[in-house]
Amino acid sequence: MVPEELMHMKANALIPSSHPNPGAAKSHLVRFLPLLILAVSLIVTHQLWQHARQNAMQALQAHFDSHAHEAGMRIEQRMATYEQALRGVKGLFAASVSVKRDEFHAYANALRLKESYPGVQGVGFALIVPPQQKQRHIDAIRKQGFPAYTIHPEGEREIYTSVIYLEPFDERNRRAFGYDMYSDLEIPRDGDIAPGVRRAAMERARDSGKAALSGKVRLLMEMENDKHAQAGFLMYLPIYKNGAPLDTLAERRANIVGWVYAPFRMDDLMNGIIAGYAAGLGIEIYDGDEVSDRTRMHDSGRHGTGISPLFRTILLLNIVDHRWTMAIHSLPSFEAQLDREKPQIVANAAIGMSLLLTMFAWLLARDWKRTLQTAEYLAENEARLKEMFEHLNSGVAMYQVSPDGREFTITAFNHAAERIEKIGSAEVIGRNVTEVFPGVLKMGLLEALRRVWQSGTAEKCPVSFYQDDRISGWRENYVMKLRCGEIVAIYDDVTERKQEEDRTHYLAHYDALTRLPNRTLIADRIRQALAKAKRDKTRMALMYVDLDNFKPVNDELGHDVGDLLLQEVAKRLQDCMRESDTAARTGGDEFIVLLPTIDAEPDAIVVAEKICHALDQPFELAGHRLSISCSVGVAVYPEHGGSEEQLVKHADIAMYHAKQGGRNNVKIFRAEMQSRP
Repeated sequence: MVPEELMHMKANALIPSSHPNPGAAKSHLVRFLPLLILAVSLIVTHQLWQHARQNAMQALQAHFDSHAHEAGMRIEQRMATYEQALRGVKGLFAASVSVKRDEFHAYANALRLKESYPGVQGVGFALIVPPQQKQRHIDAIRKQGFPAYTIHPEGEREIYTSVIYLEPFDERNRRAFGYDMYSDLEIPRDGDIAPGVRRAAMERARDSGKAALSGKVRLLMEMENDKHAQAGFLMYLPIYKNGAPLDTLAERRANIVGWVYAPFRMDDLMNGIIAGYAAGLGIEIYDGDEVSDRTRMHDSGRHGTGISPLFRTILLLNIVDHRWTMAIHSLPSFEAQLDREKPQIVANAAIGMSLLLTMFAWLLARDWKRTLQTAEYLAENEARLKEMFEHLNSGVAMYQVSPDGREFTITAFNHAAERIEKIGSAEVIGRNVTEVFPGVLKMGLLEALRRVWQSGTAEKCPVSFYQDDRISGWRENYVMKLRCGEIVAIYDDVTERKQEEDRTHYLAHYDALTRLPNRTLIADRIRQALAKAKRDKTRMALMYVDLDNFKPVNDELGHDVGDLLLQEVAKRLQDCMRESDTAARTGGDEFIVLLPTIDAEPDAIVVAEKICHALDQPFELAGHRLSISCSVGVAVYPEHGGSEEQLVKHADIAMYHAKQGGRNNVKIFRAEMQSRP
């Protein structure tokens, strides 16, 4: 479709003029006509190529963003699972007066770390040793069959901690046996991001009673014959004296006896979490907010090509209240998916037509006698250019505007527009746009047409949803005004791209397996429910549901059956609740149930017992008859807490007591339950 000014030029060139020297005027016009046609054609060619390229890039960008966010969520979810595994080790100490070496070994073996928790280097226990008891402690450990045992590094300190249990007790882990992690402030280790990074994490865990993550360290497990020394970090949970009060900071500091912990080698951990899943993506992880060689913990592309990637993004991950910065970029294998063929076809065709038009105009200037033949040939090529525009992938519609700028009559409608709108051009040309497409008013396009006609400034409209009785879909419109006064709308159907964006948003808030809300969404709904309960002075309830005997199903029948079981559990949970209630999956076999409004505690107990009964019924899945149950802990606002953190913590404590009470039962939180470490 030739620009309007060129059409007027051609028409003027063939119509006699009243100018006293028409030949000179025509000669002047013809002289510059080839350059003008070339310039306009190349501009249009560039716009068409750029538009086609942007569409291809936007589609691949959406695909990249989706994969990047899913990779970040997988890391956060897997680290939450590892935290729960460490809580299980803490529970071993809470359930025993003292844990012997063989008991710790047996428990760690039962966890099957390498199969169930890939990337974990092990689980261990570090004991606090007062200076006056140091020699007696060393002698006791040596009598257990470790004659070379000692606390290292050597030296006198106000307090010692010693790794006395660490499983699996293999060659790599034995290097940490007897190590005083609390000493790294006075005796820093090479490769640590800062002095005292272990000690700082141990103190945070001790003072808060929660899990704490260290910054970047070089683990003692790194061996001299390793081809590549990996960065590492440690996760700690405090162990207090059983039965001791822990309500205040002073009480927690006075009653600490040690820490259970898990060391991680970063490359091994990432290979266990996202290896194979993030194919085509280069992933770098940094400790904290600083992005530098000093803070880099993992770089999947350290042997990369060095080519600048097309796509980059930065995600901030919250790992046990510790921030990691995740930098993700595309690799050549991912970028190879970019559709480069269509933009190149458009560019080649348009350039070819531009050169043809320019050549014909040059012939017109060279041989004035062939002006009429050249004009006819140019008209033929104009038709070819119009045909090319008709085959554009983007829809094009032209409108004649009423004098008051309120009504728009369709004057042109290309094949792409026919395909997108599922209607022929013969059915729309000559008709008012609102008559054929009544949805333009609701989607805002009609007002955009009026604004552009009024201002003369082209406008890219926001992506909006079009719907009428015949079709529906998401549209992206670009509206401009021609010099002749007509309005042109160039648009694309971006429904697939919008659906991909919606899917990315869904994956950020819902569990992909069970389609239940995830930890992020349930936390938001809890906060909303709390705000409403406080405002209306009503009660709400929170339940912590933990499946009993789920792990044996996973171990014996495989993860596929385990996944089917979790999906069926999600359905039964929803069947037990009102439409206003929410069930969320927060971990491997852990769920949270939110009842935003209840009259009294018994209302929550009724729902919890209903859930217990539903999950106690056999499951018929994949040819297996499976029997599990659940332990439910209940916390009620305002009796059991006034914040999200308190209610979740107290529901978790109540669930623990339900487990200890024989499983398959419901416990409502009571203050005396807090004596559990």
